[in-house]
Amino acid sequence: MRFVSLFDGIFWGLFFIVVGVWFLVRRYVPVQIPIIRVILAVLFVWIGIRILIAGPEIRDRNTVVFSEATLEAQAGSSRDEYNVIFSSATIDLSQLAPTGGSIRKTVNVVFGSGTLRINPNVPVRIELATAFGSVATPDGKSMVFGDKEYRTPAYKDGEDAVIIKASAVFGSLRIQE
Repeated sequence: MRFVSLFDGIFWGLFFIVVGVWFLVRRYVPVQIPIIRVILAVLFVWIGIRILIAGPEIRDRNTVVFSEATLEAQAGSSRDEYNVIFSSATIDLSQLAPTGGSIRKTVNVVFGSGTLRINPNVPVRIELATAFGSVATPDGKSMVFGDKEYRTPAYKDGEDAVIIKASAVFGSLRIQE
């Protein structure tokens, strides 16, 4: 799958050529062209054409956009960040265990809903943040704005743990043990 990118070489090459020619022409030709409006219009047309031709595809296998999915983390996984955008997803981090040091992961839910699965027998500390969203923890507490920390019963200060930074912005995140 290809990524719909604003950093496409052909687009930016043509963009800079047009802007350069425009700077040369405006110095010698008394024509007033609303260049900002034209650039924005061309940008939107280009994005629309790219989406129609290639589809709204994402490079990241740990990002869910406009769909439903289950993302699983395996021990030794190099994926550090999981994103749910305009979607619904389950992020399963229950297989992670801190062997040889703490493991750090990030979970973001933006305009969507997510379920974060953790293992209660593994030391896990979740740093929760939400803005105009909702977060529900296994202990029955929930929040809609602000910061909070949740720890599994196996967590002990100073010892290796799975440390998760989780945020929900205009979305909901539910933590399951």
